[in-house]
Amino acid sequence: MKKSTSSTPVGEETYNQGKKKILIVDDEQVFLEQLREALQYSSLDIEIDTASDGIEALEKIELTRPDIVITDIKMPRMDGYTLLKEIQKKHPSIYVVIITAFGSVSGAVEAMKYGAYDFLEKPFNMNTLELSLAKIIRQQEILRENIELKGRIVQYAEGLDQLVGANPKMQKLYDQIITAADTNLTVLILGETGTGKELVARSIHSRSDRKAKPFMTINCAAVPENLLESEFFGHEKGAFSGAITQRIGKFEKAHTGTLFLDEIGDIPLDLQAKILRVLEDGKITRLGSNKEIDLDFRIICATNRPIQDMIKKELFREDLFYRISVFPIIIPPLRERKDDISLLVDHFIKKYSDKFNSPVRGVSREAMSQLLSYSWPGNVREMENVIQRAMVSSRSERIEYFPDLGKNLHEYVSSPEQDAAEAPTIWVDAGDGADYHSIKRTLLEQFERKYFEHLLNKHGGVIAEAARESGLNYKTFYLKAEKYNLTKKRSSQDS
Repeated sequence: MKKSTSSTPVGEETYNQGKKKILIVDDEQVFLEQLREALQYSSLDIEIDTASDGIEALEKIELTRPDIVITDIKMPRMDGYTLLKEIQKKHPSIYVVIITAFGSVSGAVEAMKYGAYDFLEKPFNMNTLELSLAKIIRQQEILRENIELKGRIVQYAEGLDQLVGANPKMQKLYDQIITAADTNLTVLILGETGTGKELVARSIHSRSDRKAKPFMTINCAAVPENLLESEFFGHEKGAFSGAITQRIGKFEKAHTGTLFLDEIGDIPLDLQAKILRVLEDGKITRLGSNKEIDLDFRIICATNRPIQDMIKKELFREDLFYRISVFPIIIPPLRERKDDISLLVDHFIKKYSDKFNSPVRGVSREAMSQLLSYSWPGNVREMENVIQRAMVSSRSERIEYFPDLGKNLHEYVSSPEQDAAEAPTIWVDAGDGADYHSIKRTLLEQFERKYFEHLLNKHGGVIAEAARESGLNYKTFYLKAEKYNLTKKRSSQDS
């Protein structure tokens, strides 16, 4: 059985190092000794003590502080349920396994309600008990390591912003950041959406000798293709229709500092060639000008797209790839470092506690089990959103459960009827004498307008995100939306 709710917020527990101490509690002396002997010959690294009832068990718990208690239910002086309640009240870090010859579904539910990790009915298979104990020991080790490693994270705090993690892969990431910061090499950060690519870029900048200089960022996927060149290089007054004033581009603004090109894989090929030239000679020319401007800046790039595949498909220049990937850094997804989850939970709760005026100080064991078993496709960003939503809605010191985990937001904030009402619909009054091709053309135009407008509204006007959902490339989507005058009011949202 899976463990159930505990009364202890994560982050307030302490766990023993070395051999795990197990206390067996049962009034049947023969069974007590048999179980003790069986566990001594198991593969588990444990020390075993015994008690004949709940009162004796509580006395030994105060003296020896075991990691795990295995207890019968029916005993003189104090039964197993009462013992469980007392342990949860005074020593919530101790895991409790209930064993009984009087097993029932209601008994199991009762035990879990009071915080038992597992419920076994006599006679039980020793392998089942060993497996349950092994799981407990592993969880305790992970939590102990996290508690110890919290102190190690402090050494990385300066210049590493909000990066949180003690997993070996994160330790390697910290080392790479520190190494990259001590150089002026061009860095390419690779990682899935939500892993914290911009945080890594900012961390490199803030630890470098350019930390007091500008840190400029461009989300290449969020800027309309026809505006990207101006965004990068700037323009002179009158350079093109609508250029009523001079504009300084991001390259110039990043002079002496760092320029972070996020989602560089979304840059069109013709602009890739111009960026390559800037990286090679360190000069830019504003649109509408013939004057070259010498610049000194550091480039950090990032993408979640498969650049190597894009090169094969001739969607990304190979020479540019080699120019920007002098020092590659790969950010591990959250599913590959689940031992960091408790650290992240603690971090986000502390981060938003004052902001939301929230009483939340931790999560239950059941809630933590949810977080550990989830795959986190949206990575750390998704976790942060999940914790925020739970903190806003919780009125207690502990988050008991995450009901929305793994759900798409629209699954619980809107009904199917609402979704249907928001979906694009088309109709045309053909009138008399309208031919097939005219009707088809009119219907297609109505569909396109409604469709693109719907997606833009759904994604808050961010064309890149709307394009991804549509399955069209950015340029095609933008031109279609522009055809129906849907881009003008979106320009400020995308830039």
